[in-house]
Amino acid sequence: MKRRKGTTLLLVLVLGLSTMVGSAPVSGSSASSPTDNRQLTTDCSQGILDRAEVIRSAAVVTSAVYPNADLVQVDDFTRCEYRADGTGMTWSDNYTKVLTEKGRRQEQALAFGFLLPYNRVAVTVLELIKADGSIVPIDIAQQSKVMIDRRQMSANIYDPNSKILQVGVPGVEIGDVVHVVVRQETLRRYMPDTWDDYQVFESTGPIKRGAYEVHAPKDRPLYHTVLKDPLEGTVKYEKEEQDDKTIHRWLIHDVPRLYAEPAMPPAYTVVQRLLVSTLPDWKAVSSWYWGLCRPHLEATTPEMKAQVDKLTAGLTDDQKKTEAIFQWVSQQVRYMGITTEDSSPGWEPHDVKMTFENRHGVCRDKAALLVAMLRMAGFDAYPVLIQAGPKKDGEIPNVQFNHAITAVRRSDGSYQLMDSTDENTKDLLPNYLCNCSYLVAYPEGETLQTSPIVPAEQNMVLVETTGRIDAQGNLDAESTIRFNGINDNAYRGYFAQIKAEQRRRYFEGVLKASIATATLTLVSSMWISASP
Repeated sequence: MKRRKGTTLLLVLVLGLSTMVGSAPVSGSSASSPTDNRQLTTDCSQGILDRAEVIRSAAVVTSAVYPNADLVQVDDFTRCEYRADGTGMTWSDNYTKVLTEKGRRQEQALAFGFLLPYNRVAVTVLELIKADGSIVPIDIAQQSKVMIDRRQMSANIYDPNSKILQVGVPGVEIGDVVHVVVRQETLRRYMPDTWDDYQVFESTGPIKRGAYEVHAPKDRPLYHTVLKDPLEGTVKYEKEEQDDKTIHRWLIHDVPRLYAEPAMPPAYTVVQRLLVSTLPDWKAVSSWYWGLCRPHLEATTPEMKAQVDKLTAGLTDDQKKTEAIFQWVSQQVRYMGITTEDSSPGWEPHDVKMTFENRHGVCRDKAALLVAMLRMAGFDAYPVLIQAGPKKDGEIPNVQFNHAITAVRRSDGSYQLMDSTDENTKDLLPNYLCNCSYLVAYPEGETLQTSPIVPAEQNMVLVETTGRIDAQGNLDAESTIRFNGINDNAYRGYFAQIKAEQRRRYFEGVLKASIATATLTLVSSMWISASP
């Protein structure tokens, strides 16, 4: 169809939810072994590696040898030692050489995240090794600043215990080696009496040498050690038995750099990486989280039961009852992340009566409230831990999830998943949570599962346009746009936050981007469906 001089357009939007409300966030170095004259001590605050040896190694690290590198890890030794209760200490002794201006800018500031009361971090050595071999120490106290992690704000979460230690590295120049020793103390574990770790052995800079060492007590051994996506010939494993512990050691050498690609998955999910854990299986995590949540699920009130009865009055279909309760929790309980828990901050929900009365909570609070209200209505409901984003490496059980939702166990043992933190979705489980790893908190324990994949045809935007051309060649047309699946969720969240006039300007801009002389005559009211 040719563009006409006097085009007009009427838009009808079909989004399908009974009520539109405001959106809510979804929830290297041959680091040789001690037999290579690198003796470990309990206090590693001055480093683990032989500095003179590393300086000799760094001399051959040049742009001619590494032509595409901004930074090169010359050497690194990371040593972890944990106790049977999961607490312990990790030391990292790292030497990185700067080869380009981009690399110099990257090394001007170092950042280390930590979360109280679980762990804390400190830098014990920071110095520049110049090309002539001279050492320039950095005043760590003067250059350090501890701040609250601002990244959480984008998810409407405020946890003052989520910290970042930022340390400036003034005076760094191309050709310098930045030497830093970091101590991380594990003061408490999310899941008591367990320990796990995740280490990447590949980066956007080449790794000349490195080592990762775990000192595991024999009364709390590593059940699982898996090297994923290995690069052949770059990692060697050693094991050493002592009286009361086993030392596991991975030696890394000559790992080429990773070249990031557009729209690739997060690098940590695809690079050479090591996962270790003392947990026997996922069922142990599942039953632990059920035990953590259960007392809070049972803290109900008569008012909660009355609300459930009101929502389900006259409904005989179980799915309709589920949807009614879900919609109330989704839309009437505001998502607001303020962490004040004592026993397991970041994991433990508040008592459901508190969330019900306050009408706000973070994801685990809303998930727990929905579980409790569904149970009042006779459903077999449970909290769920889910990893929003790339799927987890399922071979290694660990306590690392970033979101909490709800599940109802069906008679056949399968689960219906639902996420009440999304206040705009017409689906019980928003499509952005498809193909994600999840774990139901079940008394007897459950295995790690994957949420169902939504077919592409259920996530499309369908546009139907009808119009007529008059004798003067003007086109008068009406378009009906139907948003489905992930598009429904995304556009609904946006349109719910803006005023009607802003919605009109949005579509007017879309229209004029295609037909500059067109005029938008009307944006109709949203069409809504009877059920969520």
